[in-house]
Parts: sequence; C-alpha cells; structure tokens
Amino acid sequence: MLGPKLLGHELYSLRLLRSASRTEGLVGSKIVGVEARGKNLLVHFAPRASSVEDEPAKGAAWSFHVHLKMNGRVRLYARRSAPAIALSHASAVLETEAQRVVVYDAPIARLLRTRDLRGDFHLRGLGPDLLAPSFALEEACTRLNARAATPLGEAIMDQGVVAGIGNVWKSELCFSLRLDPFAPVRAFAPEELSALLSLARSQMGDNVYGPQRTLPDPFTSRAQRKARLDPRQGEGALSVYGREGKPCYDCGGVLAMRRQGEQLRSTYYCARCQSARGEG
Repeated sequence: MLGPKLLGHELYSLRLLRSASRTEGLVGSKIVGVEARGKNLLVHFAPRASSVEDEPAKGAAWSFHVHLKMNGRVRLYARRSAPAIALSHASAVLETEAQRVVVYDAPIARLLRTRDLRGDFHLRGLGPDLLAPSFALEEACTRLNARAATPLGEAIMDQGVVAGIGNVWKSELCFSLRLDPFAPVRAFAPEELSALLSLARSQMGDNVYGPQRTLPDPFTSRAQRKARLDPRQGEGALSVYGREGKPCYDCGGVLAMRRQGEQLRSTYYCARCQSARGEG
C-alpha cells in the first residue's frame, strides 16, 4: 500500500526520532523501492550526488528499515493535511512532497546502507518469505524439519524457518488442518508440513491482496484477518484465536489457550478437533 504512494518520489525529509543518525544528506533522494521481508518494512533510496560530507553522503544507496513488533503501526497521510504528530509515540517520520508516513511505537526504525542488508543481524537469518512472488516451499519445509524437537506452534513462528507467520496465523493454520500445535515437528508427516505452509501462503495472500483489503483508508482502518475456511452463517472470521472458553464452530467443544515458547505466546486451539499427537 505504501509503494504506489512513495515509489519514484523524492524524499522531502526523514526524521528518526529515537536515533542520533543524521538524515539530511538523503533529502532529494529518489525512493526506488518499498518492500516487505517477512515482518520487516524496507524503503530504499537511490544513490545521490551530494556536496554534503555528513553521512548519508554521495555515492551510497541507503535503506530505511522498520519492524513494528507487537505494538508498532504505520499511518499514511497527505502531507499538507496531516494531523499533528504525537511525538511521544512516533519513532520516525518520512515525507515526500505529497505524503507523510508516520511510524509509531516501532522498536526498530533505522537507516543503514543498502549493501549491508544481506549481512544485517535482523535480516540475514530470515527464512523464505511466504508472500514473496516466488516462495521456496521446499527450502521452508527443510528448515521446518530441521526443528524436529520443537513444538509445531513454536517452529512455524520462527522467522528463520519461514518469514511472515505471526501469532494469529499460528493458531488458525494449525486448527484449519487439525494439527496439534504442541506436538514436536517430528510427529508430522512431510506432506502435512508442506500443506501447512502452502495454506499459510494462500490464506495470508488472500488477506493481503483480496477484496477485503480495499478499504477507504487502509492505514487508519484495521482490516480483520479472515482465516476461517468456508464460514457458515453466524461464524466469525477467525476459528479459534481470541475465543478461549467459547464453543468451537465445528465440534461445539470449549476452546482453550496455552502459552508456548520462551516468550509465552498465546496458542488457541480445540482439544477435540486437534487431538494430541504422539512423537510420530
């Protein structure tokens, strides 16, 4: 959504409000790329001839990197009619002549040389991107199988396995295929794991590119994820996530939630539909 508004336009200003990095040398640079790598947002600037000695300086291509983590958000406004910025929550502000992009509460909002992206700590270990134009399914399956002893719900959220799956999708995907998120990866057949990743790509792609995302203002309206397969009248868009203690749409059993992993992320599931899996 950012790409059509920014690509080809010159940078008017970039303020990194939680960093001492200087950005004035980038003013006037053309924006030549806007991309997602898993959960990472990257905005790329073309090299620019400049007499400014401070970095970023002439001859180098630079990239603006954002990761929103749990609480960050991005808002896009027409620059001349944009509301006042709540600086206490803003991490960065990027402007072209026509647009203002405000990044709020993002733990990562930084500038780095484009040539350093390949070896960067935050990006170098990412697995195949589920929403990339060409998804390396076989490589993702190999990486997933390498986490043989890891519970499935933890393994598919490991961005080094596959980039893009978050907490909501973890729960919904496992439910859709009736997989036990607490069983180790080795308990599942290769075709089950392949089907899980294929469904993730299909369902997440539908949410990003499908008609439900064509909102009047997608940056200020929170689009509802739709993970429920073939919903019936009266059912919500999600099967299990956030529905602890409520009846399962499919079997009527009571849905539950357990914490998983070092970060104690919530996993929602139906014990009836997703029967406990042995070691395989």
